[in-house]
Amino acid sequence: MIAEAALRQAVDTIREGRGLLCLDFGGGRLSAVEIEEGRVVAWASQELRPGALHDGAPGDVPRLAGRVHDLVVDAGINARRTRLTLLDEAAVSRTIVLPPMPPGDLVRAMRYAAERHLPFPVDRASWSWDVVEPSPSGQRVYLVATWIDVAERYDQMARAAGLRPEVLEPRSIAVARALGRDEAVLIEGGRGRLQLTLVLEGRPAFVAEVPTGPTDRQRRDALEQLLQRAYRHQATAAGVAGRVQETSRGAPSGRLAPLVIAGDLESVEFDLPVPALRATELVAGRLAAPAGFPAGAYLANLGLAMRSRR
Repeated sequence: MIAEAALRQAVDTIREGRGLLCLDFGGGRLSAVEIEEGRVVAWASQELRPGALHDGAPGDVPRLAGRVHDLVVDAGINARRTRLTLLDEAAVSRTIVLPPMPPGDLVRAMRYAAERHLPFPVDRASWSWDVVEPSPSGQRVYLVATWIDVAERYDQMARAAGLRPEVLEPRSIAVARALGRDEAVLIEGGRGRLQLTLVLEGRPAFVAEVPTGPTDRQRRDALEQLLQRAYRHQATAAGVAGRVQETSRGAPSGRLAPLVIAGDLESVEFDLPVPALRATELVAGRLAAPAGFPAGAYLANLGLAMRSRR
């Protein structure tokens, strides 16, 4: 690992490129994808040591910067312009309904809404928003925020690695964008854990993670646990009264968001409780990539690349 002093000298080994680097820290892994002219040109990933991220933010900033620097150099990635995922445990999101108003008034209204809806003082928050659904009768706005010091630690880490951070975005938003579906239950498999992202109306509505053992039975039990939580959340979000009924196999009955599997789960054969789509096949063609690129293992990176610069 590069020491802090040496790192300041080593950043010059990353020469400027025309592309865009998208970094993800989810699932206990550090992953990088370089995009140039709308095409994937390089990618790499490695496991993160326990404690590299504390409460969703970089712990030892110089140490993590060294890991990022080494991964980028070893993968032959030249881009310095960088977009990064913010782990959802360090982010807050809210969907807010506002009355119709001119765009200029909306900016002031969102400041007031942030003061009301964020669980910490707005002056200590780094926050942004997007209009989800405008209409003559009102508009739904999606608000996301994190602590300023969390955002600063990501920024410091990226700059110490010789990169130019442009965007820090909650991971679930990037993943939902990569899927490009109005509804989905995404399960990502990694070493010792399964992570779920429930997408409703094109936006992340629920995120959860559970540990799991290495056997098929342990993974199946963990998967069914996550599905129960997701479908109950979906039922609540839809205003469905009463308890969600279950089939004999433990999966809820009724209309369900489609199940999508990604990461290690795509290459593991075991009996799923409901039919599933594979993320790699789902996102094929959304960004040009070389044959064999495992898109399902880099969903958040791809979602960052698809983001507009607003």
